[in-house]
Amino acid sequence: MANAARAQALGSDLRAHRKRAGLSLDRAAEIAGLSRAKVGRIELAEQGITEADVSALLVALGVSKAEKDRLQRMARQLDEPAWWEVHTGVTSQLASLIYAEQQATCITYVTPTVVPGLLQTRAYTRAVYEAAGLSDEQIDEAVAVRQHRQGILERSSPVELVVYMDESVLLRPVGGAETAAEQLRYIIKVNERANISVRVLPLALGMHVGLDGMFSVLDMSNGNTTVHVETRNAGAMLDEEPDVRPFKTTIRALSEVALDYFDTSEMLAGYLKQHEGSL
Repeated sequence: MANAARAQALGSDLRAHRKRAGLSLDRAAEIAGLSRAKVGRIELAEQGITEADVSALLVALGVSKAEKDRLQRMARQLDEPAWWEVHTGVTSQLASLIYAEQQATCITYVTPTVVPGLLQTRAYTRAVYEAAGLSDEQIDEAVAVRQHRQGILERSSPVELVVYMDESVLLRPVGGAETAAEQLRYIIKVNERANISVRVLPLALGMHVGLDGMFSVLDMSNGNTTVHVETRNAGAMLDEEPDVRPFKTTIRALSEVALDYFDTSEMLAGYLKQHEGSL
């Protein structure tokens, strides 16, 4: 179903609340007046989720009014198509990530290879997908989706974005010198916004824990945290505390060794000058 990612997120939240309440599936179903099988299918997003069923479960789970309103709104909006659900080429994994980004209050990226998608210019994104061998039509669609995702940084209550970026990302002329220079100008510009912080991990550090691979940590308004681990053809979403904890530890370690705003700005300016000099 088109709204699978949102239904899965809602089911996951309901399951988390049930566990916090110390209720088994049987007991939660009994209190809510639903069958055990139905509650299980709702939590796993294996059947249609109605606002009435969610309301009954929320009463049984004893959640706060604010959280009840949020989850009921999620259930109500399942019948309304989200923007990414009308785009072709959006995989179920990408849909899950986009929905998580929409719900997040803070996103922390660690990237040892490329500029994260939420900060990429159109030309930079196009160069990334051209290198991956996509067709022109696929690239156009992918660029449109990536640009639309960036809207969370511009809305009235924007997401806070923190990026730990290896220095090698600045050095690499993705798309050529002109595209690389344009990308750095954009990073310099947005790094002045109150909700965006880009910090460079200098090559002088040698080996550091941020080189293990690209990932993002998404902190949600309800206090939950989700990690997205990026791979070439897919991505993994992790939300269990034992799985999330190592990534939080990595971020704390990187925050102690990354350049501050001023040194990062100086390095960005230096690489911008280098790429401009190659034009």
